[in-house]
Amino acid sequence: MLSHWTLRSGIVQKLAAARNSIAQKVSDQFFLDHPEWLVRYGERGRQFCTEDTRFHIDFLCGAMEAGSAESFADYALWTTRMLAARGIAAHSLEENLTQIASQLAPVLAPEECAEVFRFLDRAKLACTTEGPASELEEGGGALRLTRDVFLSAILNGQRQAALNIVEEALRAGHAPVDLYVDVFARALHRVGKLWELNQISVAQEHMATAVTQYAIASIYLKLLPDSPPRGQMVVTGVSGELHQIGANLVADAMESKGWSVRFLGTNMPLPAIVQTIRDSSADVLCISTTLVANLPAAAQLIRSISDDQKSAPRIVLGGAAYRHSSQFAEEFSVATVALDLRAALTLLCA
Repeated sequence: MLSHWTLRSGIVQKLAAARNSIAQKVSDQFFLDHPEWLVRYGERGRQFCTEDTRFHIDFLCGAMEAGSAESFADYALWTTRMLAARGIAAHSLEENLTQIASQLAPVLAPEECAEVFRFLDRAKLACTTEGPASELEEGGGALRLTRDVFLSAILNGQRQAALNIVEEALRAGHAPVDLYVDVFARALHRVGKLWELNQISVAQEHMATAVTQYAIASIYLKLLPDSPPRGQMVVTGVSGELHQIGANLVADAMESKGWSVRFLGTNMPLPAIVQTIRDSSADVLCISTTLVANLPAAAQLIRSISDDQKSAPRIVLGGAAYRHSSQFAEEFSVATVALDLRAALTLLCA
């Protein structure tokens, strides 16, 4: 008897190899059963059906690799909501998953099929009985489900799927800032916890971060300032600070609110930061610090800026390092702490 992990690992490899073939057969069968869809959507509809089935299989593989049928159920809920917004009933997804199941016998052994059926059955139950309203359950606000599905995508390196999830949230009317805080930041926090618990590898952690950066960049292209110009801002991380995404989100959000931002990235040497502040005549300096070990470098930067009274900007501190170091900012009367992006926006854009 194979272990569950060995069994699932073998299934994932076989499904990935047969992905395109299964998707094509499922699409052909669906349009054979529903000729009215061909009249309604044409060959383009067949192409979308094939592409959607590939995504279903991708997420199925990711859920099986993680050993979590619930993550595939979340994906089914998210997909149901997306289809409902386009006037497509939930039973269409249920039928698609059933057709995927019907194509497994030539690809998988009976024991392997039984394991896949368990995941497919859980997803079908979710999309037909739980409904998209469960998005609002278990905390995390209206984007909880979006966050969970996005987390599954980034842990499995599915860049296009991550972009699709982001696009759907934007089309549903969610603001970029909500995605930054409730999807990207929360998902990456979960990634960090999984790595700490040794439940994912360093490679998975790096991959998840890289895919998230890819998604952030896709939103940046759509951002348009919705406020009058506010002034000059520099956003950076100090020398030794290797976590960049938090600072990246701050820079993008502030630019959308009218600030002219120079985003220096992280791990910047102090002289380079000071020179940039002078060159840009910055009104605000945002310092992102994730690790408490980097607070001495942040303190050194604050002192250097404060000593230069002619060009000293307002200083805002943000990042995980300050959550349990409230006394740090109290030592510097020129610095204010904003523990998350929404707090920073309230502070600087109200």
